[in-house]
Amino acid sequence: MIKTVFIIWIKRLDVNRGGVHRVIHILMNHLPQYGYKVHYLYTEDDYHTFHHFNDIDEKEPIQAIDLKQWLTDNQCDLIIGQDGVFSHVLSDMFRSWGDTGMKYVTEFHNSVLLLEKVFSPHHWFWTVRHGKGKQRVIALIRLFAYPLWIKKCRESVKRNIKINCSAANRIILLSSKELPIVQRYVPEAGKLCSVINNSLSWEKVYNESILQEKTKEVLIVSRLYNPEKRIDRALHVWQRIEKYGLDEWNLRIVGFGIHEQYLKDLAKKLGLKRVYFEGKQSAEQYYRKASIFMMTSAVEGWGLTLTESMQTGVVPIAFDSYPALHDIITNGYDGFIVPDDEIDEYVRILINLIQDKELRDKIARNGLISCRRFEIDKIIPQWVNLIKSL
Repeated sequence: MIKTVFIIWIKRLDVNRGGVHRVIHILMNHLPQYGYKVHYLYTEDDYHTFHHFNDIDEKEPIQAIDLKQWLTDNQCDLIIGQDGVFSHVLSDMFRSWGDTGMKYVTEFHNSVLLLEKVFSPHHWFWTVRHGKGKQRVIALIRLFAYPLWIKKCRESVKRNIKINCSAANRIILLSSKELPIVQRYVPEAGKLCSVINNSLSWEKVYNESILQEKTKEVLIVSRLYNPEKRIDRALHVWQRIEKYGLDEWNLRIVGFGIHEQYLKDLAKKLGLKRVYFEGKQSAEQYYRKASIFMMTSAVEGWGLTLTESMQTGVVPIAFDSYPALHDIITNGYDGFIVPDDEIDEYVRILINLIQDKELRDKIARNGLISCRRFEIDKIIPQWVNLIKSL
């Protein structure tokens, strides 16, 4: 019987830094209600050393060579890895240990389409224009050799899935719509895959009274990494909104990242007057006031910011750029899905929402209802059932 669970990932927990942080935090807080002891180990040097997050006093890091014995000494029954879609290093480690009596689950927190969606020809064009020195040279080479590069990229994805399959008792996908994509790479992976959607980020789903707090604010909550999040698209959309003359509305961007200065410079270049970069902040206060939420990502695994917007009465708009989006939004009912990269249609829907308060309120009310599918007390029992099945 599994009693002690160790969650392992590559970052020290900070719930204001992104979706995986929040998902881990929820598991740590709620699995103990079902009788499990839950610990968190994180590595910041590619699995060479590990830190025990639960320790109040900072201790010497655990060396990778000592991890098996350390987990055994601490009565580990189950490891839940959080890095499966990006890496197979933890799977390699676990496989090398032989028979330990421990179970191992790895979770795919993004789409397996991640690499080819993020590092598309558009990305390499963008890097040629905005990169520096060596970055631009590499981008030019990859642009001209794109067919060869994408072939190698897909081979790498296939190898990663295979190695994770060889080590794991279960692979967790965030959406059933990812399953055929995984099987396209590795057909036999299907028998190891289970689907558990991400839960809501917060315990509370607001009631309709939250709509009385709404102001003329459009919101983006995102890491400012442009190849993946494509915030430049949002700024170009907003330029059209300002030119349209909707002068009472503001766009607020909550988040930080390596392309923050580039995006600020772009906003200035586009002549935007009502865009505010808020930096690293607790986002809930912004959701409470916002009326509309914009997502322009090239790809996501789930998109917690969409369910966060729905549970706070904010109407989400997103490009149709990743499979799990259709698990979250029913187009025209609780949000809007725009064909990928169709800026004109995105602008049209945004203007329509800005001008039609009755429509905004209707979609927001529907979102407050539909997001309850992902309440924590509905998702955590799925994790419990999975753990019991191992």
